Amino acid sequence: MARPHKDQLATSTSVDLTPVIERDLLDIRVSLSTLVHWADSQEVRREVMAAIDFPVDELSMFLVVNQLTLRGAMRPRDLATVLGTGQANMTKIAHRLQDHNLIVRVPSPSDDRGILLALTAEGRAMGERIVAFSSSKLEATLAHWSAKDRDALNLTLARLARDMAAPGFH
Repeated sequence: MARPHKDQLATSTSVDLTPVIERDLLDIRVSLSTLVHWADSQEVRREVMAAIDFPVDELSMFLVVNQLTLRGAMRPRDLATVLGTGQANMTKIAHRLQDHNLIVRVPSPSDDRGILLALTAEGRAMGERIVAFSSSKLEATLAHWSAKDRDALNLTLARLARDMAAPGFH
């Protein structure tokens, strides 16, 4: 983005440039935000794609394989919602993933007219590499943590995830 003419810019002294929330790492909102933004960053996703030798340099395709790895087979509409894209775009991505033999369309067992997107054997192998890479990175990050601290983290995060997924949280 080109810088606008100076007459179109506010002065940096007339605007508060600090975050609205204090950067206190003991504030759970800051910690969660930091973790989510890290995990959701293109830099991290591209690192995983390179490490697992993802066959296509297309982030949207990787994200579909990643979601199917984590959640199992899904309806295209649900997958589009999770990834924040439209159904038409999801259809295009699904076709490209099928062309690379990473996913397949299967009839939905609970809906006579519905379909699910599922990983092929090759897609599952890719998913296994995603899980292995993520596990090794997490293991390296927590290597200096005590078993007690790891257990506490596991229990606390599981409880937080369960409570945030509970009906009425949104």
